[in-house]
Amino acid sequence: MTTTLSSKGQVVIPSKIRQQLALAEGAVIECEVQDGKIILNPSPLAPRAQLVQEKGRPVLKAPEGAPKMTPELVQELLNS
Repeated sequence: MTTTLSSKGQVVIPSKIRQQLALAEGAVIECEVQDGKIILNPSPLAPRAQLVQEKGRPVLKAPEGAPKMTPELVQELLNS
């Protein structure tokens, strides 16, 4: 997967990767250089989905700012 550096030095993390890591808007990303490569790691403080129990059933609670789950988004995630 590739992305492009903007004139402001910004990089967009592809949506597939953001979804895999449950990264929402405002997530804190740690950046470092190792052996000439840029390494990005989600901060342990980054908001993540949490598995909780509601009425005896497991429910995945999305972090604040996560996109609203719609049938279309579920289908897109299942197809990726």
